[in-house]
Amino acid sequence: MLNKKHLNKIAEVICLAGLQVVALQEVDLRSLRSMFVHQPLYLAGKLEKLTGRKWFYLFAPAIRLLGGYYGNAILAAYPLQEVLKLSLEIPGQRVEKRVFLFAHLLSENRAPVGIGSFHLSVKNEYQRLQEIKKIKAALRKLFPPVPLILGGDLNGRRGSAAFQEMLTGVFPLEELGPGKGDSFTAPTYRARIDFLFGKGVTPLASGIVDTGETSDHHLVWVECEI
Repeated sequence: MLNKKHLNKIAEVICLAGLQVVALQEVDLRSLRSMFVHQPLYLAGKLEKLTGRKWFYLFAPAIRLLGGYYGNAILAAYPLQEVLKLSLEIPGQRVEKRVFLFAHLLSENRAPVGIGSFHLSVKNEYQRLQEIKKIKAALRKLFPPVPLILGGDLNGRRGSAAFQEMLTGVFPLEELGPGKGDSFTAPTYRARIDFLFGKGVTPLASGIVDTGETSDHHLVWVECEI
């Protein structure tokens, strides 16, 4: 659960990092546990105050939760055009449903850039592998192709089946970095499970920002030339 104090801190971290586009997971929209706050709208408004420019958002629900929804979001300092909300459910699964959100980032005098937010299942490596295959099959069908960046929680380490599938198979992508560092920090478990992937973009710099007590996931960022 994140209250407005936590959301304010998240907005401050995004602002201090100088980010212009953010892929978010585990986002609540008007659920009881988050005091019915529309988290994407609240964060966009807070970032607008901090940066002095308009911020836009999109949200894709994965499941209904306590009177509201839970899913993924994209925030950007440029207009966003929704392209795809893809359910990652596979027949017969017994784990929490996940969703993939994909949008075009629009800016003047430049072709659209694809931005995606994914969050794979906590349990079952086979499930995660199928989720990645669904994402990549959907991206392959989109036309015209555009440079793209995907960010999110693989719930698997570098070298896992889901990670390898991102880099190979249908519509192979490249990892954008960083190459080292943990992104998930629980009291009994530390690991790198949050990653950035891309196609048609060149990474210039990347890193991981400690979010402190605001989240058990750190901010993974990349600066790209498009």
